[in-house]
Amino acid sequence: MTIAGLHQQISDLTAAVAARDAFISIAAHELRNPMTPIRGQVELLRARVRQGRSAPEQIEAGLERIEWLIDQYMRRATTLLDVSRITAGKLRLIPEPIRLAPLLANLVAGVAPLATRTGSAVHLSIPADLTGHWDRLAMEQIVDNLLSNAIKYGGGRAIDLTAETAGNAAVITVRDGGSGISEADRGRIFERFERAVGSGDHAGGFGMGLWIVRQLSEAMGGSVSVQSPEGGGTLFAVTLPLTPPA
Repeated sequence: MTIAGLHQQISDLTAAVAARDAFISIAAHELRNPMTPIRGQVELLRARVRQGRSAPEQIEAGLERIEWLIDQYMRRATTLLDVSRITAGKLRLIPEPIRLAPLLANLVAGVAPLATRTGSAVHLSIPADLTGHWDRLAMEQIVDNLLSNAIKYGGGRAIDLTAETAGNAAVITVRDGGSGISEADRGRIFERFERAVGSGDHAGGFGMGLWIVRQLSEAMGGSVSVQSPEGGGTLFAVTLPLTPPA
């Protein structure tokens, strides 16, 4: 290897280590942060019980808040697990027959509390008989990441989740009503760490969601694209073959 090649390799390794360290720092911050409000809610409920002013509706509201916070924490932890599996080359996909309509309906129900908090409503449109062979967990992660992204950046406007067949493939789209993504940024948002270490926004997160979407889509023989459609907002489209590649 030439001297120039060694210098380039050292530069690449240095950048990789710096990106890893930045991600670890952000991950530690993101995983620690939710613990504070969870603990606060527990202490509040405990104080109310001790003081004898714990009305059933107050306890129920407090428990619902704790449940929502735990769900958010689990999303963060799942993201880290996905990153670990993919980067270690241990991603194992198990295709099975999946009817897409109930799977997407369950995912919409799962993000409903988060969507409600931001003022968004998720509208689902999908043929009842659309079926393909996919890895269930991968499908859930793809759609969940896209929905969470739309809720986070959609400006509290309606979100459309659609699916249809196109030849021997299924096309799943998620459209939000936010400010959109510039053409210059569309190429980088699927890169690892990109949001976390270079976006300049304050929405939180690891900057891994869209990278995971691309990795899982390609692992199932598909692809993901993004565009700013007429009328504003952002539209992500995931195209997946109905039958997995050999």
